Amino acid sequence: MNRLELIRAYVQQTTGKPLESFRPAPFSGWQVVEALWPLNERFRANLQQIRTITYDRMFEPEADLAVEALVLQGGNWASISPRAWRVLLERQQQLLTVALMLERSGQPMTRVPAELAVAHQSTVAIADVLHGMKLPMPAADRSGFDLPAGALPESSLRRH
Repeated sequence: MNRLELIRAYVQQTTGKPLESFRPAPFSGWQVVEALWPLNERFRANLQQIRTITYDRMFEPEADLAVEALVLQGGNWASISPRAWRVLLERQQQLLTVALMLERSGQPMTRVPAELAVAHQSTVAIADVLHGMKLPMPAADRSGFDLPAGALPESSLRRH
């Protein structure tokens, strides 16, 4: 399944309507950060092991299957391989960086169906940016990597 097929399947499953029946709305870098941030909790329990693994492109298809499971079923990632976890961690961390750069520039990061609830828009955004992602930067050495604790700061504290 490619990214667009995944988004179409999710929108159809969620609304009973085809994706094309919705008008697209911009989704900002900050909104993408808010959508991706909860994935930190998925990584946290296994971070000690994940950060010791070298990134291997051969596990990108398995990572895409995990994204599909996340989007379409709420996805339990317990059965994915450690190397696919590593691919997912790298994608998420690089996407957070790109999203914050785009937020700073004022450019939207993606588009989502305008009429969907915010939580569903976030899921569409995750599907769009995380599935099939080609890394914009070389994979980083994550051996000393730690996830920030807690939730994102309240959006009201964000400087404009």
